[in-house]
Amino acid sequence: MFTEQQKKVKQSMQVKLAQYLETFRNKTYLPEFKFIKDICLGILKTNSVICLKIAKSLNETITSKKVCERFTRHLNKESLGNVIRETILATQCRNFDQNTAIIVDDSDIVKSKAMKMEGLKNVRDGSTGKHDQLGYDLLNLIAYQKKDDSYLIKPLSSDLLAMNIEMDSMSQITQDRIVDVILASGNKGVYVFDRAYDDRNMFSFTKEHAMNYVIRSTGKRGLIVDGHEQAFNDVAKSVKMNYEYRPDSSKQVMRCGIKRVSVRLSPHPVKNPETMETWLVVAQYSKGKKSKNGFFYLFCDFPTETELDLNLIIFKALSMYRKRWKIEEMHKHFKQEYAWEDIQLTSYTRLKNMNQLFLLAMCFLYSLKKFAFQYLNVFSSIMRYKNKTWKKIYDFAYYSLSEVVKVCFSQINRYDIKPFEGVWAEYQQLLIPCLKNGGM
Repeated sequence: MFTEQQKKVKQSMQVKLAQYLETFRNKTYLPEFKFIKDICLGILKTNSVICLKIAKSLNETITSKKVCERFTRHLNKESLGNVIRETILATQCRNFDQNTAIIVDDSDIVKSKAMKMEGLKNVRDGSTGKHDQLGYDLLNLIAYQKKDDSYLIKPLSSDLLAMNIEMDSMSQITQDRIVDVILASGNKGVYVFDRAYDDRNMFSFTKEHAMNYVIRSTGKRGLIVDGHEQAFNDVAKSVKMNYEYRPDSSKQVMRCGIKRVSVRLSPHPVKNPETMETWLVVAQYSKGKKSKNGFFYLFCDFPTETELDLNLIIFKALSMYRKRWKIEEMHKHFKQEYAWEDIQLTSYTRLKNMNQLFLLAMCFLYSLKKFAFQYLNVFSSIMRYKNKTWKKIYDFAYYSLSEVVKVCFSQINRYDIKPFEGVWAEYQQLLIPCLKNGGM
């Protein structure tokens, strides 16, 4: 049974979903629009991307088999996936600023027991590091935005790829998606890359598009200093460690240094190579004067923020790179809570379209983080935060939000969602039931 407050929040959330998806009404045919609403609602109700489970959850008057056949007709439309991707980017890239971290990372979907799924190939299993299982590559982009004591994660793009079918390389597809984000956001934000993107093509790409970027270095390339190319280690050792960086709410202190270097863009040594300048930030973990750990290196540049001094460049590079782990947490959430890797469709086009629909549902879910405090008030038992831990709703609260959303949508279908009526202040201050005196 639901309390009156829970009923109001439940109806409010349902209306939010209807409003969130309304943007597709004028971009798709009516049957396609209804299909998008059905799939997103089914994913949120079932925590699954399997068509049969979604079909059963909708409580249609026809058989689940007929519902799945309807799904298949729409999933076969390659143009529909493109419309969803473009709309997501246009919506999610609003309100970016120069402190928005845009994190780029690749992952995988392992389908070790699949036999008939189109485009399967050996992929790297992130759990074992081996390339001995069948599956698909994933390319994901998210945005991280700091909001007061909390933060928001905005999924931007997700591409499920069978590289033996795609005409373009992974590098080209990555660049295409980044260009899409640049156009949608007005080239705002800082692009954050792990070591896999320490590549001459990526450096050339960042130069061409005047991007703010942070790339973790592999430490394996030669660097040009004062017109002469030198080994990476020799350049790194010459950097003076004159700065310190202390992460927020951490006892850890990093000793840091910075040096202006050039990277050769041509893969082969030539007499007058094309180069680009970048900052090399050298950082060393240190918990005390006697306790020191290894070094790590970042390439960075912020061409749209020319007023930054060396200390601020170091701070911005390190603080932006520290946010990169959020995309790994998102991958884990998707795979654990929604069984992302259980996706079961034999056609490559259907797989790509279902992945876009799943991303759309997750965009809605992640947009609810701003209301986490209100949901804690009303669904304290589901959110499962206690007196000493309730502030964790300002951190990665998406597992709890998944449970709340599942409960709120559990007993409805697309036809039950009606315009919200009554007075409900979304941001009103309520007592937190799990705290004495509401934490006052």
